[in-house]
Amino acid sequence: MLETLIKYFVYGTKGHITKTQLINFLYLADLYSVKWTAKQLTDLDWFYDHNNLKNEKIDEILNKLNNQEIMQELQNNTILIRLGNKPGTIEDLDLSLSLKLILDNIRREWAGSGKERLQNLLEYVKNTAPIMEVKNMDTNQTQRQLNLHQERERLLNELEF
Repeated sequence: MLETLIKYFVYGTKGHITKTQLINFLYLADLYSVKWTAKQLTDLDWFYDHNNLKNEKIDEILNKLNNQEIMQELQNNTILIRLGNKPGTIEDLDLSLSLKLILDNIRREWAGSGKERLQNLLEYVKNTAPIMEVKNMDTNQTQRQLNLHQERERLLNELEF
């Protein structure tokens, strides 16, 4: 599913997405899925390290797809994810309508260029329950695993009132 989600966001933005945006979009897709269904879309273990989301599997998939469906390009200290030599389309991915709606909402809300747009995305992500939980921990550990179910618990608590 991770590869499919990467393709979805790259195809959906027509190859105008940074690696930072992509990682945050993937996190939000997993987070929203857990929030509403109690299940992640991917099998990723999400980590937060020095104010950044981390997962090595994302790099593995990006490298696998590089120069085929996507291309990675370094520009002004930013890794851009572009359409590759043999890109597909969103329709090729055969996603359910409900999943497309979730992913479309993420893309429409947060895609786009510009420093302010990226800062708003990062600020939003940093205020999600899993990240707030690890930021509030008193620990010397730099890389901490996120519990995405915290967002679902936040939702359930809000619904109780």
